Amino acid sequence: MQRFDVSWILGVVPLAGAAAVFALVLATTPPGFIAVPTVVVSSGADAAAYAAGAAASLALVTLLVLGALCAVVQVLVRRLHS
Repeated sequence: MQRFDVSWILGVVPLAGAAAVFALVLATTPPGFIAVPTVVVSSGADAAAYAAGAAASLALVTLLVLGALCAVVQVLVRRLHS
């Protein structure tokens, strides 16, 4: 019987979590999702820059933490199945 390989799922979890945190921070921080194009196009967008920066930094922290947790889970699963 072939066992289910979870390695690809553990690679997607950190990315999905970081994207969710990025979207949640932008959704709850004024000026919202309009911050991303405003920062890209405009030069005088302080509030938008702060919102996009906060969202990006929290998403990066989430990506690193979830990546580390998924790596630990993957090592534990491999040890249990070998």
